[in-house]
Order: sequence, then structure tokens, then C-alpha cells
Amino acid sequence: MWAIRNKRTKKWLYGTDYRYYPRHQRTSEDRVLTWETEEQAVREMKWRGCGKDYEAVPVRLEELE
Repeated sequence: MWAIRNKRTKKWLYGTDYRYYPRHQRTSEDRVLTWETEEQAVREMKWRGCGKDYEAVPVRLEELE
């Protein structure tokens, strides 16, 4: 699984606000969007208008009891 993270704040991307130009990225420490492949995550970064402050990183999901 892959996710998008802000390089400076280390917060995860969980949405994009398209009401503004340039687009505003919504970030959180505990909410995150995931993709199956790195290519999908990179494509989403471009489509959402993420700047150079964002990166695609591999993540692992763990089940909580």
C-alpha cells in the first residue's frame, strides 16, 4: 500500500479542497488515503495538484483489536 505524506510536517494527505486555486491539501496525523501501487499514488499527487512538499511513501496496515 502507498500513501501521500507532507515532507515538512510528516502529516498524511486525506483529501483535497477543490474550491480554491491553487488547490488546498487536507492533511492529518491519523487520517490517510491509500493506493495499491506507487504509480497510482504518484498519479493522484499530480491530479490533486500536490507540490514539491509531498511524497509517495509505502505503508503497512495493521489490524487493531
